[in-house]
Parts: sequence; structure tokens; C-alpha cells
Amino acid sequence: MPSSFLWAVDVYGRVYSLSTAGQHWEQCRHAQLEFKRVTAVQQCCWGIACDHNIYLNVHASDVPIRCQEEAYENQRWNPVDGFSNRLLPSDRWQWSNVTGLQHQPLDDFQLPSENWEWEADWHVDENFRGEPTEKGGWTYAIDFPATYTKDKKWNSCVRRRRWIRYRRYKSQDTWAKIPLEQTASLPDPFNDISCGSWELTEEPRGCLCLWAVSLQGKLWFRDGIHHHNPEGSVWEEVPTPAEVVQISCGPADLLWAVLWEGHMLVREGITRDCPRGVRHGVVVESPNPEVGTIHVADHKVRERVWFRRGVNSHNPCGSGWIGMVGEMVPARTGAVCFRQGVDGQRADREGLEDRDLRPETASVRTPVAAACRGE
Repeated sequence: MPSSFLWAVDVYGRVYSLSTAGQHWEQCRHAQLEFKRVTAVQQCCWGIACDHNIYLNVHASDVPIRCQEEAYENQRWNPVDGFSNRLLPSDRWQWSNVTGLQHQPLDDFQLPSENWEWEADWHVDENFRGEPTEKGGWTYAIDFPATYTKDKKWNSCVRRRRWIRYRRYKSQDTWAKIPLEQTASLPDPFNDISCGSWELTEEPRGCLCLWAVSLQGKLWFRDGIHHHNPEGSVWEEVPTPAEVVQISCGPADLLWAVLWEGHMLVREGITRDCPRGVRHGVVVESPNPEVGTIHVADHKVRERVWFRRGVNSHNPCGSGWIGMVGEMVPARTGAVCFRQGVDGQRADREGLEDRDLRPETASVRTPVAAACRGE
């Protein structure tokens, strides 16, 4: 896998990628999808298509993405039938989760989306705490809930066994649509998207923060993204003091948003235990209040690039603006520019100079959005 990867979207909605292992832009193939925005990290790339849906492109690897589902079968002993499914009214469900508080029959398990597939049918786990059990996988206890053992005793009045089944994520190296079942409450389509915070925590593996902005200026957070659940679980609205137009998430705990008024909003309280943050944020004025701030080029002919110095985890708002030399005209040049010489040795890490990545063919024209990924 290349050490870094650049994604770009042109004005026609076509997605291209450029790796350090190659010398040319390559178009990402998919069935007639057109994209508006992309955002990338090491293991995947997210995008907003022109059908207003969110899509995910997970890079294929030798290690499959597998998730284990489990359910417990519970029984109680009685003098007539021995161990059976006849439980007391105060007992747990016949089929439950590990705590016994949630009813969990095997037929109720559904795949999260069409991007998953079952590897095999349900089967009994015949191991208990690393040791094999007797045939059938039953473990015994005096009552629910109590300490279970793999050996049946004279006072073992209840027993349970664990059923497991594995599902595998199959949609790799292609654009997979994120299911909309849990996003029915979204008021309007998404307009911008940004993922990051992969340096925030190592557990669970592959944990990411995905942020999105809707056309009505609302900020949303995608919860539950990690290696065994690359699609995430549900969208959660995050309150903001003003309407947001665009969003940018860093590799750790920094999140900046552009407001309709042209100012910027810094999200505070993003930690390992609270990746969505706890406070609305601090409003930072634009470096040029008369013009305002934008994230990409709009109707203006030329746009100046500014660098915010002193931004870090202890001072997410930074200390002041520095104007970069030159002006950008991305809507007219058709070239992607990157900042050269950005490293941790420079006090402000603003880099040395700008270079452009001009496409080799006329088919890759006018990128309107880009995202980079690195190891």
C-alpha cells in the first residue's frame, strides 16, 4: 500500500486518486456515480454523491473485516423435564444477550446493510474461558445470574450456552452506499463532510470521527466508526451557535468549521472518551472581516490563503493569522496545489512554498474538492 494517497473530485463529479507509488491520476470506477465532496484517511475514503447519499470506499487488505454476533440460550432444571426451556417468570429470556436483560432470538439478527454477508450459519461455542466444554457447549450455575462453570454440579439449577455467527464486510475497493434506515430524521441533504481523529485513540482499532454539514447549516457526527464497523452506527446532531457551511477535522482533537457569517467555529472538548466534543466551541474572526472566510473558491475571482499559527491540542483556537504569499484561483486553473516543507520542526508549520499537481490529461480538469491520506 502506498505511503500516501490523494483523492480529488472534478466539476463533472468524477473521483480521481494519485499515489506516491504512481505518476498519474487514476479515475475511480463505479456505476455512474457523481460526487460532490470526498474525505480520506489511511483505510478508507468517504464521499457525498450527487444523489445526496453518503458513500464509503474501504481499501481492500489481506485481513478481512469480520464481526462476531452472539446470543445466549438459557434453560432451567425442573424435576419433571430436567433442563428445559420452561423458565420462571422472574428468569431471563430463553434467548438473550450476555446479561440476560435483552431478548435476542437468533432469527432477529439482521445484517447492518447490503455491504455485509454472513460467513456461515449459527453454531455453538464449545469453549469456555479458553477451555473446551462438554459436547453441547453448556455452562452451569446455581441461579441467574451467577458464576458459571463448565462442570455440572449437584446444585446446578440453570445452564446456558453461547451461539455465535460471523458476518464479513464485502464492499471493498468500491463505493458502498451508507444505509439510510437510521438517518430518516435528517432534515436535508449533506453539503460537506470531513473525517479524522485517527490519532485520538488506539482502541477500538480503526476508530474515526466523521463530521458532516447539511444544507440547512446543521452539524452532524457519525457515531460508532471503527475497524469492525466501518460504516458507523448512527448520525447524531451536534448543536452549534450559528449555521455551518463547511467543516475540517484534524488527525487528533482539532475540529474547525466555517460559519455562514464568514467566521470560524472551533469545537472544544474532543477527547478519547468523548470524540464528538462537549462544548459548542469558540468563534474565531475571519482574517479579513470585510470579505469573510470560505473553505473552497466561490464567486470571487481570487482568494487569499491564510495560516493560523499556534494551533494545538492545548490551544485549539491558535494565536493569530499569517497571510500566505500568492493567491489561489482553483476554479480557473484546474490544478491541485499542495504546501511543501510542512513539518514539526518549523515553529508555525506553515511550510515553505506551494507546488501544484497538474493532471497529465485534459480529462482530469478543475478539481473542486480534494482529500489526502497518509500512513
